[in-house]
Amino acid sequence: MSAKVRNFEPIDFKTRFPALDGIRALAVTMVFFDHYGGGSHGGFVLRLLNRIRENGWAGVDLFFVLSGFLITGILFDTRNDSHFFKRFFARRSLRIFPVFYLMCSILLLLTPVLHYRWHWLQLTFLVYFGNFFANHDFRLYEVASSTYPGATALIGHLWSLCVEEQFYLLWPLVVWTVRDRVRLLWIASGICLLALSLRIAMCFTFPAEAETWIIRTLPFRMDSLLFGAILALLLRGPNSDLWQRRCKWIFLGGMALVIPLFLRFPNIKSPWILTVGLTLLAVTGVGLTGITLRSGSPAFRFFYLKPLRILGKYSYGFYIYSLIFQFAFFKLLILMIHKTHSLAVSGIIELSCAFGLSFLVAKLSYDLFEVRFLRWKVHFEYDSEVVEHEHAFTKK
Repeated sequence: MSAKVRNFEPIDFKTRFPALDGIRALAVTMVFFDHYGGGSHGGFVLRLLNRIRENGWAGVDLFFVLSGFLITGILFDTRNDSHFFKRFFARRSLRIFPVFYLMCSILLLLTPVLHYRWHWLQLTFLVYFGNFFANHDFRLYEVASSTYPGATALIGHLWSLCVEEQFYLLWPLVVWTVRDRVRLLWIASGICLLALSLRIAMCFTFPAEAETWIIRTLPFRMDSLLFGAILALLLRGPNSDLWQRRCKWIFLGGMALVIPLFLRFPNIKSPWILTVGLTLLAVTGVGLTGITLRSGSPAFRFFYLKPLRILGKYSYGFYIYSLIFQFAFFKLLILMIHKTHSLAVSGIIELSCAFGLSFLVAKLSYDLFEVRFLRWKVHFEYDSEVVEHEHAFTKK
């Protein structure tokens, strides 16, 4: 008999998995409908859809898992690079900063027109620490217009960018210091357990503030990112094929626990959701990510669909732009209800306009602005990439 064919070799950061863009599309769509899809009333189907929509916030957790997976892969594979920190932070900055600061610049330029009222603590969002101050005063999560209430800019979703950037500041130092894959796995697993313990302690000690701080700050969300990191490290070891196959059962097992838990405790403020619920979401995200990596799998074929890959390509900008002027689209919904006398028709119009306009702005932002910065990544190639290009040039 012939030996069993190994069809999932250990990966590295240069391995491209285009189907992951489809997962990004799923994540950003979940968040979008969580913010825009309210008002579903009526029969069983509409109530079920509304229940699913209300849990769309979990799309952020899926983003966290993906970020932890991809970033840890880059960090681990380039830990011996001659300019490890410089190249990593430069490349991350070129991807994250342009659209973020473009959005901030647009709001500042609109300030004299729309008469925005700023608080000086909102400047902390510019250095990705605004979530700590805004958790004390939720009014910092919006920029109100004194003359045009419908133009109020909502920046509450920026907490997730703060969490990711804070993670990017700390985790590279750990990977560079430890270097050993197995030790990193143990460290990441230990921090995941610590994050769960902190959430449990927070729910028991400060139940009134638990939801605010647990959801929106890094110490309580470390496991969402580090479960992705654990997957990246496992798939770089000698048993990568085995662990990738196990992702199917991790995903199915996670779903079997997540669905009944969220049906039983639909409120995000539930201690069950804030503790084991977030852990199970991260584990399920790991399973989903893992099964999508294998070419030809059902998950790969689904998330490789072109519409999903296109939306995933622009998902970062879509996430930022789609939620800023949510209040203006809410005003549109009210206007359409008065004109059509139908909540269903008005909701479809609002959703279509919000989704279509957000996608258009995200696409224009990427194609005309962000891509100009992404091209500069060529000046910050890692040593292995430079060697490959030099070798290819020599062969020619």
